[in-house]
Amino acid sequence: MVLARSYLREILVRLVVALAGVVFLVGLGAAIRASATSQGAPLWVPLSLVPLIVGQALPYFFPVVLMVAVVLTYGRMAADLEHVAGQAAGIRPAKTLLAALCAGVMMTAVAYPVTSSLVPELYHRMRTLMTQVPVAALQNTNPGRSELHYGNLYLSWHGRSGPGVFHNVLLSLSEDENAKGGGGTELRLRADRARMLVEGSKLSFAFQGLRSFRDTKGLLSNPDDTWLRLNLSELQQKHGSSLRAKDMPSSAIRAEVQSGKLSADEAGHYRFIYWQRMSMCVAILPLSLVGALLGLRLRKGGFLAAFSASLGLLLFVYYPVFFLCDNLEEMRALPPLVAAWLPIFSLLPVALFLYWKESRRA
Repeated sequence: MVLARSYLREILVRLVVALAGVVFLVGLGAAIRASATSQGAPLWVPLSLVPLIVGQALPYFFPVVLMVAVVLTYGRMAADLEHVAGQAAGIRPAKTLLAALCAGVMMTAVAYPVTSSLVPELYHRMRTLMTQVPVAALQNTNPGRSELHYGNLYLSWHGRSGPGVFHNVLLSLSEDENAKGGGGTELRLRADRARMLVEGSKLSFAFQGLRSFRDTKGLLSNPDDTWLRLNLSELQQKHGSSLRAKDMPSSAIRAEVQSGKLSADEAGHYRFIYWQRMSMCVAILPLSLVGALLGLRLRKGGFLAAFSASLGLLLFVYYPVFFLCDNLEEMRALPPLVAAWLPIFSLLPVALFLYWKESRRA
């Protein structure tokens, strides 16, 4: 037990270092994504998006950082031949994996509340924030953009002469918020010039040279200003979407299923999300054992070798099965329970093979 506690402390130290490094790298990617997503909105928009994006990615990186820490620790053990000394002292190979298993249990205990409660809240906050991005972008439109699509409003232009002043404008106000000047439109128009004003919850356009949509040459254009005023709150309600299962904490999903208000397909999907979150956390346990067995075989290969081995196993074994099951459940090709727990069973052959190879060396 003294040896197991020593290895556990070493794993936890390496885990904290690996987690800090991964969060830093994910934060850089999140900053790039937030900057591209914010559409020229004020600085507070991308700054608010970055922690939300990083928080949503954490459950997917918990197994990576744990495996890296375990591979490094057991690789150092193998390089120093400590496992050979332990076997000579009568310690069975299974007992040398106790520290990795304890680290997996601790990580599972941390991961489950994050996955079941924190991440759904971050999903919901991000979707709420994304509905506000186009409105914020209206007040600070990106000079590099040539169109704006928000709810059932679509605006495109071919030139600007200042903030909120657009030239050769096409505006479409449609019933279908996914339509961009397509079918189901209520209003489509062209104008030589448009001035856009955002005043509280009101969005106003002052068109010059307004003409019909089909009049591309402006033969019947109106030289006077023509005003169009829209209610941003109504556009925002149309742009926003209803609460999804992934936006709900696990306790709310369980209550929703037990209420009996859902259809059979909806209840099955809600159960799948609930079980999938549990499966993601439980998968950390076999992954910690696989990481220990990989470390014993890799020996002291350094951080790069540990990270490559851990990420390679997840990318080529666990996550392909995970996302495949997610898609198959959405297509109703797999029962929710099978789709949620099948990714864990894909790890068992790898763990059994590595343990068999290690036991033969003992």
